[in-house]
Amino acid sequence: MQQAQLDLLVLAMQAGDKRAFGLLYQHYHRDLRRFAAYLLANPAVAEDLVQNVWLKVSQRIARLNDPAIFTSWLYRAVRWEVLDYQRQAASRKQQPIDDDEPMAVSGPDYIQQHTDGSDLSKALAVLAAAERLVLQLHYLHELELSQIALIIDVPIGTVKSRLYRARQQLQQQLQ
Repeated sequence: MQQAQLDLLVLAMQAGDKRAFGLLYQHYHRDLRRFAAYLLANPAVAEDLVQNVWLKVSQRIARLNDPAIFTSWLYRAVRWEVLDYQRQAASRKQQPIDDDEPMAVSGPDYIQQHTDGSDLSKALAVLAAAERLVLQLHYLHELELSQIALIIDVPIGTVKSRLYRARQQLQQQLQ
């Protein structure tokens, strides 16, 4: 779907059109679920958290002033839902949490469990979680740098530098 079509669907959803909500759900749900599963390394919990996000979106869509940032708004909502879940899980275990990086992707375990063991997989495992997250959002979810900046709540320059650093590290690892 083109951005203009998505913007119109968001406006229709804000006006209460249930069909528009359904179309937006169909368009984004699979990618949001994949993003949440990446952050958590647990597809079942990821599905539940994404459903929670859709429920919240349906209740809060009127607060969105600019339909052009709907995609970033959704991904950011998923990220915050995952962080909230991780904080609750950590508080039950009495372990501290770093707000800047999701727990499940802070080490190479996720990469090793979900990849084929190729040189690229090994190189990705060496990257810091922040760089892996930017790579995933940019290349797998095909989001623009400005959208990524909104999602992870950092300046666009930081997104550019993380992406550059990740590319450089991958190139060094693969040579």
